[in-house]
Amino acid sequence: MSEAAYIHSEVGSNETPYRELSKSAVVCLVFAVLGLLSFWAAVFIIMPILGVLFGLVALSNIRRYPDELVGKQIAITGLIACLVFAVGSIGMHSWIFATEVPENHRRISFSDLKANSRTRLPFSEKAEEFDGQKIFIKGYVRASREQYNLKQFVLVGDFGSCCFGGNPDIADVVAVRIVGDMTVNHSYSVRRVSGTFHLNKNPIPIGDAEVPQVFYTITADDVY
Repeated sequence: MSEAAYIHSEVGSNETPYRELSKSAVVCLVFAVLGLLSFWAAVFIIMPILGVLFGLVALSNIRRYPDELVGKQIAITGLIACLVFAVGSIGMHSWIFATEVPENHRRISFSDLKANSRTRLPFSEKAEEFDGQKIFIKGYVRASREQYNLKQFVLVGDFGSCCFGGNPDIADVVAVRIVGDMTVNHSYSVRRVSGTFHLNKNPIPIGDAEVPQVFYTITADDVY
């Protein structure tokens, strides 16, 4: 064998085959980072759950194609983080749900307040049951010109209506008036309101240009 042929043979035998980084492993790690949001709001629990699925897919593919894929450590790191965030956030939100309603208050939701299209009532039938009762409800403070030290505000049920210029129906909002010295600021966090619910069968004005009238009002004892 000639020297040139020998050198070519040696170089070729030392070449490392190219292996691609598993896309599923990278996606798993991204969902692990986004999974931190699951401790902020329960809706984001889907992030670490999806991360677990992508992590399992990544490990399976790397095991099946070891000569073509790399990223096992990335997938394992992302998978463990997603499992921790999923279990931790589910446990945290479950504990909050079980303990957040004050004594002698009834938990209600914005779905309870939606008008039933099969009836002629412009407001929810359930609202008649809640009238005058101590209730507990969660929602978002709708943005307005005033954003700090609010004694009155409009509470909405979804993030879009609170923060991105949504135009909710009159039966999808609640006007809240805080009694006592407490005030709140507008934020992107969910608010928990407890107080006395009132149904105004004839909608009343609340001094808001975008939500001029409401059926539902709450005299709030506590907002947090």
